[in-house]
Amino acid sequence: MNRAVPTLLLPLLLAVAGAARADIGVALKAIERGHYATAVRALKKPAERGDAQAQNNLGYLHEHGLGVTRSDVAALAWYRRAAEAGLPAAKYNLATMTLHGRGVSRDAAAACRGYASAAQEGYTDAEYMIGECHRTGQGALRGGALALSWYLKAARKGHAGAQLMAAATYLTGEGWRKEPEKALVWAEVARLNGEAQGVVLVERIGREVRNFEKAEALEKAALCWQGGYRECPE
Repeated sequence: MNRAVPTLLLPLLLAVAGAARADIGVALKAIERGHYATAVRALKKPAERGDAQAQNNLGYLHEHGLGVTRSDVAALAWYRRAAEAGLPAAKYNLATMTLHGRGVSRDAAAACRGYASAAQEGYTDAEYMIGECHRTGQGALRGGALALSWYLKAARKGHAGAQLMAAATYLTGEGWRKEPEKALVWAEVARLNGEAQGVVLVERIGREVRNFEKAEALEKAALCWQGGYRECPE
């Protein structure tokens, strides 16, 4: 049974939370200006007090050696603390380090579980990566339909890589069925979002469909992109 916080302690707890927010605000401004050592100092206290955002940001600075000596072990420790607190971004970062064996033994299955947990909370990059887990069968049940469903979740949030992979899945029909018109729609959307490989894929698919199908697909892609991905193919 949850115990209520004594009324007299609330102002103190709120003051501590406010101080942590202020420290994190200082850190974020310092990161924007490239003052990474200042950011590390500002993040240390709230991270040690258990603020997951501070822990995740401190992990990032350690991972990339910004304002502190680069250390995968330290990065992993901070990411793990933030992930255990339930922060989706930290779950994603921890999974990525686990996937590549940085600071920990490489474990694709554990990485995919981490991506799945973050993806279930709507973290876009994790939705893309769990799609990759299903496409490759690396650490997850292999399946084109499962992969496509996750790619489409991320694609509708503007993830250009997921848009490209949705296009590739529709084009090859790998684990799904071949649908070149849908492939062209998503390839064009990826191109519009600056995905360089989208240009190549649009040209390739354009040679495989009839002219009227190409025109229709490009029109659908424009509507999809301009409409914030609300009018996009399933």
